Amino acid sequence: MATISALREFMPYGAPDLIDGSARRTLRAILTGVSFWLLAYAAILGWMVTHPVVIEPERTVVVPYRELGAPPPLAQAIPPPPVVMVSSSMKEPAVGMPVPVPDIQVPAQQTIASQEEIAASTGTAETGGDRVVVVQPPETGALPGLNDFVYVDELPVLVTDTPPQYPEVARQAQLEGEVLLRVLVGKDGRVVDVHVEKSIPMLDQAAIDAARTWVFKPALCNNRPVAVWITRRIRFSLRS
Repeated sequence: MATISALREFMPYGAPDLIDGSARRTLRAILTGVSFWLLAYAAILGWMVTHPVVIEPERTVVVPYRELGAPPPLAQAIPPPPVVMVSSSMKEPAVGMPVPVPDIQVPAQQTIASQEEIAASTGTAETGGDRVVVVQPPETGALPGLNDFVYVDELPVLVTDTPPQYPEVARQAQLEGEVLLRVLVGKDGRVVDVHVEKSIPMLDQAAIDAARTWVFKPALCNNRPVAVWITRRIRFSLRS
């Protein structure tokens, strides 16, 4: 207080008034702020009371799998009408009724041939003693049959392709189509034999003559050339 009195004697107005009323103004500001926040809290609380939030309960139902029933049918099937028996004196049908037979008439079921049956059909080979059985390999120059399977690592590759000569008779008849050939390619890559798989009578010979002039890179099995049958189509078209 002595400092304020001395300050008032030196400066009668201004700073002494501010210092003297600072505590009062600070208290007033605190009370105003607290009142504002209390009013805001009361307003929010009143809004929550007047507008409650409706929380929907959970609709999840847990059912053990053992209690699950079968699904309903997709279509409501109409049951068939009941069968009305006209007379009770009807005899049972004899079709499908088992009839006992003596065991001696039942044929013995045998699905696997016995050793005796195999020997009777194919013969026997004895390896005991001084006899030696040798399996004869196929001939070196033997060619595969039309339906024989030949294992190859690489199929033949066409090197020289000679187009067929269109027969004049077929041209005049406006005949078109495809001839399917089975061609036997030898070890040297040349055509050994030709078989017509799908025939057009007027065009078959022209297709065969053209096929016999073809040259292939031969098929390989274990890096060795082998003879093999291949399939090739020849298209005859008047527009080409």
